[in-house]
Amino acid sequence: MNVAIVGEKKRADAWEKHLRKLSTIKKVIITGRLPKASEADATILIDDSVNNLHLLHDSIKAGFHSYLVSKLPVDTDLIKKIYHASEEADVKVQFSHWPSISPSTQWIKQHFFKPNLIQIKRETNTVQSGSPNDFQHYWVDELALLLKWMGGNIHRIETKPILLNQMYLGLQLTLRFDDASIASIQFSSFGKTEYHQRLYSNKHMIFDCNIISQKISYQKVNDTGHIIVREKQFNPADTAAKSVVQFIKSIQMEQPTFFTPYDALITSTAVAQVQSLLEKG
Repeated sequence: MNVAIVGEKKRADAWEKHLRKLSTIKKVIITGRLPKASEADATILIDDSVNNLHLLHDSIKAGFHSYLVSKLPVDTDLIKKIYHASEEADVKVQFSHWPSISPSTQWIKQHFFKPNLIQIKRETNTVQSGSPNDFQHYWVDELALLLKWMGGNIHRIETKPILLNQMYLGLQLTLRFDDASIASIQFSSFGKTEYHQRLYSNKHMIFDCNIISQKISYQKVNDTGHIIVREKQFNPADTAAKSVVQFIKSIQMEQPTFFTPYDALITSTAVAQVQSLLEKG
């Protein structure tokens, strides 16, 4: 398989190293534009610009299996076009939604079918930047993870922003799903230190995840009725490499990617609902 990496060379070099390790990859092209159809079977698009969805759409229309490495986009109209274009062209498309792709998340899903309660708390110390895009990026990533795992059947959304002189500094978001599961996000951009914790639980197990260190503490009741506690550590540096492996595997095995256009579409629709509620205060 031939793969073209489209983007800034320094970043592209790092992704090339991940591809070179795979025996199925015959050729890697680093370029600043989309390749010709005869040059590649797939593309990795490294693009955080406002036009990255247009580039992704062009890549799909050209018949390339495509992996967009960027912040998770939320333009519903463009994502809908990408979804339909990928179905029509019969190509695989993957978005770099790191919370879904990370080895720790994938490991938890292998041992834990579905939680009935998720609690996410995240604090950053980026308040001085005052960037609304940064604010949105943090909670959108968490929302996408919830929808990817729990499904899009949301019964009710409740949210309240933290505002200072009309500047968004944080929010409290609660999702109630049709199966009675509940998920909550508490995010603030004025924390003294970086803090990022996710807790997943049901009647059988509890997983407490320190996202920054990628350390998981999990608890369950053993056969004698006692609670046992175990820990597992993951290397955050493995995430990008594993995402490439999964992207190539999805092409070869004709399987869904880690985060598909449909996942992105469900997320963008929910983001629009949350933003509407935030604007109402």
